[in-house]
Amino acid sequence: MNAVKRTVGRAVIASIGFYISLVVLAAVVWQLTHYINSRPYVVIPAGDSTALGKAVDTYSAVGNLLTTLATGLLAALGWFFTSRPKKRYFVRELWPAIAGALCACLSIYFGYISSQNVQWAIANSFGTLDLPKLQLPRQLQFFGLLLSVFLFADFVRRDWTKVD
Repeated sequence: MNAVKRTVGRAVIASIGFYISLVVLAAVVWQLTHYINSRPYVVIPAGDSTALGKAVDTYSAVGNLLTTLATGLLAALGWFFTSRPKKRYFVRELWPAIAGALCACLSIYFGYISSQNVQWAIANSFGTLDLPKLQLPRQLQFFGLLLSVFLFADFVRRDWTKVD
């Protein structure tokens, strides 16, 4: 077998290993999250206005953090492309970067929707933040950011292991 075929074979094996590692990591984190969420906890009595205010503050802080991280990821992607000599990329090499940027933008968008929905809940005097209208955008914001991080990592890994 010649050197080119061996190099291509190693790149394919590295890609498969990378994706298997991501799936295993996702499964482990999912199981850990399920374990943590199934632990017993003490519930604060309903009608405690200070608890709701603190919950809104925490909800907003998490949304702001996720938005900041998504914006930072977009900046890192831009820095990755502009900090090195100009290279020509084929579309098949760029798809993880493009998809990662799109997911980061979707994460920022769902953060905006999430903040709008919290304002709606406050305006309508809902006593809880445990509403699907509030929780779904926040979860989509998080998963959009997480997928963006994985796609960016895949793009960087592919770029660093690329044989010219």
